[in-house]
Amino acid sequence: TGAMEKAVHILLIDNDEAIRRLFGGKLASAGFEMLYAEDGNDGREIARRMQPDLILLDIRMPDPDGYTVARRLKGERKTAHIPIVFFTNEDFTPEAEKMLKEAWITDYIHKSITPSELVKRIRGIIGK
Repeated sequence: TGAMEKAVHILLIDNDEAIRRLFGGKLASAGFEMLYAEDGNDGREIARRMQPDLILLDIRMPDPDGYTVARRLKGERKTAHIPIVFFTNEDFTPEAEKMLKEAWITDYIHKSITPSELVKRIRGIIGK
């Protein structure tokens, strides 16, 4: 693989430090520039300031939860264009997943995924 011409920045918003370390570390070693936030308000601030290429967003977080954060990011001009991927332990029905994708998110990845598999999925989503 040739050098990536421009680093791809991924913002991981998750209140679980173990998840940030495990998956964030794997993505970083795969060549992505990682940004982290442990709550939704921080996450939105970092998204506005840093304009990441992709946001990985946990759903079950202390207020505001991931749904609220996604809705706010999409409702704000500065962050509306950034793709959001829910990264979660929730299981959605196909209907719910379709609804979410139409409303706010680009994709949905279950946390049972292996770190290597996550790297593959992210590459697929951002077309790298």
